[in-house]
Amino acid sequence: MDLSSLKPVKANDGATLQILHPDSQDPIEGMTVTLLGQDSDVYRKIQLGKQQAALNRIAKGKRAVDMKAEKLREDSIAEMVKLTVDWTGFELEGETLDCTPENVAMVYEGWEWLFEQVTEFVADRANFFQ
Repeated sequence: MDLSSLKPVKANDGATLQILHPDSQDPIEGMTVTLLGQDSDVYRKIQLGKQQAALNRIAKGKRAVDMKAEKLREDSIAEMVKLTVDWTGFELEGETLDCTPENVAMVYEGWEWLFEQVTEFVADRANFFQ
């Protein structure tokens, strides 16, 4: 098997997630999010940053980390914001929401079902092959 055929080529360019209604699981027409994958340069940089922070703590003699669940969630949202390239069909109170880091963070924080869809999509490498 030629390894070049097994490369997730959309990881750096982004793959499009069709948003599903949280109740019916039907696609919401026109509502999509374009995301980078786990094999993207951005994702790798995020992971290297986490590893470096852990190494720095160890070097300072801090083996245990006092981490709160709230902080872990904030970090997860920040990661997904960095992996969000674009979106379509997002409105709030009749106004179009541009895909800015601030708006993306606000939506991911406020709509858990949507954040879960985004997280699951990024976690599935199959979404990033042609």
